[in-house]
Amino acid sequence: MWFSEKVLVFVDTRSAALAVYKETFSGPRLVRFAFEHFGSKAREGGLFADVLSDSREAIGRLARDLKAPSQASLLLPIGVTYPSIVETASLGRGKADVSQEDLIRFRIAPLLPFPVNLAEVRSEAAASLGPGVVLAQAILKTTIIEGERVMEAIGFRRPRVTSALSAALRGLPPQPGVIDLIFGDSACAIAVRDQGGAVEAIHLRLLVEGDDRAQRSMDEAFRAAKVAKDIRVLGEDAVALASKAGDVKVRPAFDEKALRGSSDPQAFPFLAVFHQGAR
Repeated sequence: MWFSEKVLVFVDTRSAALAVYKETFSGPRLVRFAFEHFGSKAREGGLFADVLSDSREAIGRLARDLKAPSQASLLLPIGVTYPSIVETASLGRGKADVSQEDLIRFRIAPLLPFPVNLAEVRSEAAASLGPGVVLAQAILKTTIIEGERVMEAIGFRRPRVTSALSAALRGLPPQPGVIDLIFGDSACAIAVRDQGGAVEAIHLRLLVEGDDRAQRSMDEAFRAAKVAKDIRVLGEDAVALASKAGDVKVRPAFDEKALRGSSDPQAFPFLAVFHQGAR
């Protein structure tokens, strides 16, 4: 319902965050926001069920403090969903009796580390992705079930399980030839844009504890694109990454001055959905 409050619940291996928002005619508007960092409590590389277990108490506290509404979406962190970019033109070349959903499942199946029948495959188009492409994401059914179970136990009614990556990408305006680096605690997504600004490929890379995150992510970004000239960063210190990038331009996706006094998507990339790249 328009203008009624809803909540996004985000968890990762080191933090939990809640964003209460309203749907308006100009897009979602952030109303209240809070987070907790876990410090040494987090389990690096653990199963998502473990991440949920570690964050359950924090989610409950944040929900009470923010007077969160019962209508909620759980945002899975970077690395839990398996993303791929599919060109819409290729979907039109299928047989008449084959649905677009089945074609997307067929195209993403070989890319998964598990049988596609174990996953729910979702797809979405958005202006931020650019024309002619959809973002497909495979999510293990067991992950969805566990997310719904924990959210309902906390007090949310009929929660929806979706993706922090989707929210982050929706807030990034298309820019020609840019590489978008979107970081979570244990993984990063690399979205490569073509000369029209559309996302032409998306890659997922794990960030192992003890690795040089800056060097690892820069190396992966250079491998992902034929030519890297301009890199936008969400979720990590752009200055630290720039020191590993040579002559390549590395910059935060959002202007810190424009976002002063509001919740910062440079710290929590899913918050980009509230800024729409407009400021």
